[in-house]
Amino acid sequence: MNNSPAKLFYALRGVACMAILSLITGCQTSSRFREPPPFAVLDIEPSQVPARFSAKMAPQFEEQNSLVFHYRWMEFTAVGMASIDTRTRSLAVTCMTPLGVKIFDVVCKNGILEKTFVMPALAEQAEQMTKSAGEDLMRAYFDSVPPLDAAWSKTKNRLVFKVKDGHGITEYRYAWNDGRLAEKIRVEKGDTLWCIEYRDYSETPAGLVPTGLMIRNKQRGYCIEVAKCQEENK
Repeated sequence: MNNSPAKLFYALRGVACMAILSLITGCQTSSRFREPPPFAVLDIEPSQVPARFSAKMAPQFEEQNSLVFHYRWMEFTAVGMASIDTRTRSLAVTCMTPLGVKIFDVVCKNGILEKTFVMPALAEQAEQMTKSAGEDLMRAYFDSVPPLDAAWSKTKNRLVFKVKDGHGITEYRYAWNDGRLAEKIRVEKGDTLWCIEYRDYSETPAGLVPTGLMIRNKQRGYCIEVAKCQEENK
């Protein structure tokens, strides 16, 4: 199989068109995600939780997703296909409405955006929007753990790691009884710029795969709900 994200993108376009049919046959998007269980890891030290979580994650996976894209007063439902390789920091994602209108597609290779597109209705500021969509997807699927020396603290329901730099703070918040990433948040000058909420994971032979995501971009004013596509009668 050719693993080039750029070439895979064109293959995914055809698959995504076929995936649209799944909306008719039972693929559904839930607009709500359950709050994850509180952090309750007792068998290892808190500082070791991110490393263990990272070791459990699937390094490479492909999945069909259903999405709801919220932008200002508009809402778009879509079907998407994603191919992710965290080892090479590469991804290919394409999303279309049930009527076949492309909402966005992104190709990233070795951590660099090679191709982005956002539908014109969302692109009042086209350059910023296309770049934001690609960066948000990279944030969601890459860099799921903080540096080893990151400071940590506990709240009522989370184990929180804070990573400071010259511009602000990135928070990694862990929940569940085995320490899975629940939120990743960027704060600068007291304002939240973006937030990735991880609300569900699937256990696969390759490892854990995030299957319930809420991507909030406060700067651009949009939110993307991402859920694994499932059939009613499955």
